[in-house]
Amino acid sequence: MLFAISNIAFAILAVILFQQSPGAYDLAYCRMLAAVYLVHNVCFFTLQKKKHWLGFELFFAISFFFVNFVYSITYATSPDVHVRYQSLFIYMLQIPHDLTTRATAIAYLGYAFYALGMTNFLNVNREEPDHPTFKLTQEHYLWFFGITMVSFLLFYITGGLTALRSVYHGGGNLKTVGIYSYFNNIFTLACYLMAIFLFRLDKQKWWFYALVVAACMLITISTGSRQMALGLMLVLICSFSMYVYKFKWWQVVLIIGVGAVALFVVVTIRKLGWNPEGWKAKLSGLTLNSYVEIFNDLIINNLNLYILVDYAYYHPKTWFHGMLIDLASPIPGLGTSIVNYYGEPSELMHGGDLPSFLILGANQNWGLGTNMIGEAFRSFGIWGVGISMYLIGFTVKELYYHANQNIYCYLLYFLFVSHAVIYPRAPLIFDPRTLVWSVLILWLVLQITKDSGKIRMALDGLWNNEKSETSRKEDKA
Repeated sequence: MLFAISNIAFAILAVILFQQSPGAYDLAYCRMLAAVYLVHNVCFFTLQKKKHWLGFELFFAISFFFVNFVYSITYATSPDVHVRYQSLFIYMLQIPHDLTTRATAIAYLGYAFYALGMTNFLNVNREEPDHPTFKLTQEHYLWFFGITMVSFLLFYITGGLTALRSVYHGGGNLKTVGIYSYFNNIFTLACYLMAIFLFRLDKQKWWFYALVVAACMLITISTGSRQMALGLMLVLICSFSMYVYKFKWWQVVLIIGVGAVALFVVVTIRKLGWNPEGWKAKLSGLTLNSYVEIFNDLIINNLNLYILVDYAYYHPKTWFHGMLIDLASPIPGLGTSIVNYYGEPSELMHGGDLPSFLILGANQNWGLGTNMIGEAFRSFGIWGVGISMYLIGFTVKELYYHANQNIYCYLLYFLFVSHAVIYPRAPLIFDPRTLVWSVLILWLVLQITKDSGKIRMALDGLWNNEKSETSRKEDKA
């Protein structure tokens, strides 16, 4: 009950803080918003009293802080910021500082309503996932393994690995689509399925498949891409803590620290390709003005928040028009047809591209990402931010509590976990292709193994009948 009361109180406070937020930059107000956010999270995780506290909520909260609060409370007023923090691209771009405080208040309002969605108002003592009742056999898992191996082989043969390397080593474009793109999607989803269901296997089978998942992570990291490796690691950490060994808080802090440094190193050296000497030279010459710069890839998305809020004040609400390509993504080719139908730049109909389009222009080889709060605000306005974030929190909560009984809820919850760090800097609509294709692959595997089981039972029955008939004939003879 205290958890519900606390979240309701913070949601009301968030509305008041937004209404009172000044139209000009106010450092003290931004720091107050950040302090309220931190206190809110202390209350959230203390009063929630979940059996499995290490999950989507924790990693989402940490990422959300860096994506929406850090710039406004640390760097925005520094007179020599362009000199001291040149390693951060965000400070080389024009930022609408007048909207910084208001945008930060909008972000906190969104988070407060997300936390409200995470609240159990009626059934306070709900059963948490501990020992799932659904069955997943070795045969099912072998199908995941086989799909992973075949899709990676096809991805490699069609030139996908080379194309992905060229994106981060120079010259490639992440938006370029080829036949290898579909094999890459299937390979990625199959890897997620292996990681998500790994600890549902017998213990003696963990290590081989864990090494396979680790090898897939290393392959993608070697190209310079981090998202899949990060997602797989989040899934393994949270599912291990949920079903095998419950991590202590200091172990989680250590994991987060080591993970953040490792990802920062990958970002720093990924343009050099396989060049150990170059890595050593690059890292030895690296200087950090602040340890916060380790989270540069999250901090830069503060800019996207301000840009999208600024865009929303001068343009009408886009509603779902700005998400059409995202919504169409499960069906190959449908997004291109939508772009051709409307005759508009694709960036105006794809949630993740608008900030890059507004700042860098069209047809760039790389992008700045986006910001889920900014996307919600430019699409639906301030109350749309509250409602959409509430629905996200409610969805994750319900998936978590139904993961025990339903294999599809189990899958979808851990897919959200895999994107917990990326989500605050991603489009508001959670990757529909990932959700739909993952569910479809799992359904197909379950159907194929179910049908093959029926065939085996029929053949066994036929074999047993023949043996019985032969025995009877021999007895008569």
